[in-house]
Amino acid sequence: MALFDVQNVEFETRNKKIVNGISLQIEKGTTTALIGHSGSGKSTLLKLMDGLLVPTGGKILFEGNNIHLMNKNQNLEFRQKCAFVFQDSALWANQTIIQNLSLPLQIHFPAMTHDERLFTIQSICAMVGYDRDLNLRPIDLSTGEQKKIAFARAMICGPQVLFLDECTASLDKKASAVIMELLHNFISQGNTIIYISHNSSFIAEFPGTVYHVEDGLLVED
Repeated sequence: MALFDVQNVEFETRNKKIVNGISLQIEKGTTTALIGHSGSGKSTLLKLMDGLLVPTGGKILFEGNNIHLMNKNQNLEFRQKCAFVFQDSALWANQTIIQNLSLPLQIHFPAMTHDERLFTIQSICAMVGYDRDLNLRPIDLSTGEQKKIAFARAMICGPQVLFLDECTASLDKKASAVIMELLHNFISQGNTIIYISHNSSFIAEFPGTVYHVEDGLLVED
């Protein structure tokens, strides 16, 4: 059984089809790239697979279960297993960095103490190379620092699947190298990455299945 089974998925908004009947399967422990021009539908497809958008046609199975028909406990488990790094970081602007990182821990590990949460947050920030004040808000950070925190948020609950939308955009060479190493370690543990990138070096770094998306269709595998 495939980890993800995307079956004839469509997504339409404002009478325009963004994803037009895509089917694909992704196995556990693999790396999959979605590439194509801006507006081709690849970001929408990524969000559909992570359950952030609801398809207007077809269905998406995760470990054999339709992600949009899961009960509360199944959905909570799915959310813990799968994490998303957004292209624009998508941090809560009115929350501090520590609050942004505390929320997923409070949701998935409600028994965790304040001190345990703080230790986990400090550890994950050190891992991604963020060493500034945790009481700052996203507006106080550079775009690259925001991306580091977005990556830390995605990793903090120990996911098995990472959805990455241009995850190294806005990062300098040193910060990109740190993220690359983390991703290699993540894959080496048998985990799964599904990503979008326009960076040929990034794609070469993580060989696997490459899907070309054009006008909401897979045109080449």
